Amino acid sequence: MKIKDAQEIVKEFAKKNDWKDEPNMDKFDHLHEELIEMSRYLRYKNLNERKKMLEERKEIFEDGVGDLLFGILRLANQLDVDAEEAFELTHKKIIEKYNGKKEDKVL
Repeated sequence: MKIKDAQEIVKEFAKKNDWKDEPNMDKFDHLHEELIEMSRYLRYKNLNERKKMLEERKEIFEDGVGDLLFGILRLANQLDVDAEEAFELTHKKIIEKYNGKKEDKVL
């Protein structure tokens, strides 16, 4: 599924539930809460403990990332931002910044 398609699904879901796609702080707070919830499972653990947690409790992180993606797309709709275009712009900037460096291979 393309980002644009996912953003449209989220937009339609919001409409069906009478959620207003207007800028508000609630979505920023929601995204922050999701990040904190996931990070608490990894905080103060060494690398091996973090890897073990990710392996044993993968569903927590799948759910959290899914919530973040949904929330980001809601925020994009509230801010009238095309999430796919925003990603492309950022992706290009990152590639240019790290062009030829080790980090470039991660993308």
